[in-house]
This record gives sequence, C-alpha cells and structure tokens, in this order.
Amino acid sequence: MIAVDGFAAGDLPADEVAEPDLDGGGASTFSTDVFDLDGDGHYETTVRATDAGITVATDIDGDGVTDKFTAFGRDGQYRTWEIFREANGIGRGEMIEFGEL
Repeated sequence: MIAVDGFAAGDLPADEVAEPDLDGGGASTFSTDVFDLDGDGHYETTVRATDAGITVATDIDGDGVTDKFTAFGRDGQYRTWEIFREANGIGRGEMIEFGEL
C-alpha cells in the first residue's frame, strides 16, 4: 500500500474512473493503476492519470509510504520529489529532478 498525504493508494481498486461532470460542475476524469514492479507480491507503485497529467508514486523501501513521487504534466514538463520522513513522522519532499520530455 502506498500513502501520499494521508491517501492510501492500495485502498482504491485498479482502473477506478470517475465519471465526467457533463453539467459543468468541475468533476474530472481519473484512473489509478497499482503495480508490483519488482515481483515481490506487494504493490509499490501507483500510476494515476488525471485531466492535468500523470503522477507516479513509489514505495522504494517497502514501508508502505511513498518515497519517490513524479508528476508529468500534459505540457511535457515533469518534476520528481524524494520524500523523507522526519523523526516526528512529518514528511517533506525535496525536488531531485525536473525537465521536459
């Protein structure tokens, strides 16, 4: 399970899609896919597609919390953050990479 800002991606079914709001109320379409990239039987990577772009969250050390987060915008820009947990449990992100695809 991957948690980002209190959101546990493992709680969502894969390929969940929200219905677009045809009345113009602002609801967006999104999908979420969860992957076990290293084959250890635990989902460590979540890919979410939204109207704004795609995000990828990965739990690198297997503790159930996101360690690396990358956002890809529809304009081709991307940013990657490494997430650190302080001794008091508060998380902070440090941008480690950015650019254009």
